[in-house]
Amino acid sequence: MTRFANAVLLLYLLLGSACAFLPPGPPPPEPRMHFSSDAELLFLNGEYEQALREFQREYEETGYELDDRNQALYGLACTQIVMARTHRELAEGLANLEKWDEEKGDAPFLENRRLLVLALRHQSDVLDRKSRERQKQENRKDRIIANQKKEIANLAETVGRLQKQLEELEAIDENFQGKRRGL
Repeated sequence: MTRFANAVLLLYLLLGSACAFLPPGPPPPEPRMHFSSDAELLFLNGEYEQALREFQREYEETGYELDDRNQALYGLACTQIVMARTHRELAEGLANLEKWDEEKGDAPFLENRRLLVLALRHQSDVLDRKSRERQKQENRKDRIIANQKKEIANLAETVGRLQKQLEELEAIDENFQGKRRGL
């Protein structure tokens, strides 16, 4: 039993001596369980038009503190990304996200991460849908081209037959004309 106790004590000392204690630092920010604005709730409920107006109002009003304005800019950028239907609209949302990042600096990340995740997931779905539609259009074009090639081949064959028949008719006509002269 003493060997076992000595082994456990030795293991404990080895593990304890290899670990360094980290100096105490600020505690990590607590996860947010509330919404900082009604606009976030609108966004999460899929009411993007209203969320956009609300985030824009919160960002443009001067009565808000810098942190609140940054959160509003973040929400505005996420809403623009989720609503983007053109490259220009998506670029505008991404530009606002970059502006938010610059203005935020080294401050802790307090914004609701779900907004950005939902916005990017939504854009991914949009891109997937557009890609599938584009693929369907290309497949449809390929089928049309294949059918047109078949029709061209059939027409070329018909033209060849008609030329042959024309040559035969001309030969018959010459033969008939030759017999007629002989009479």
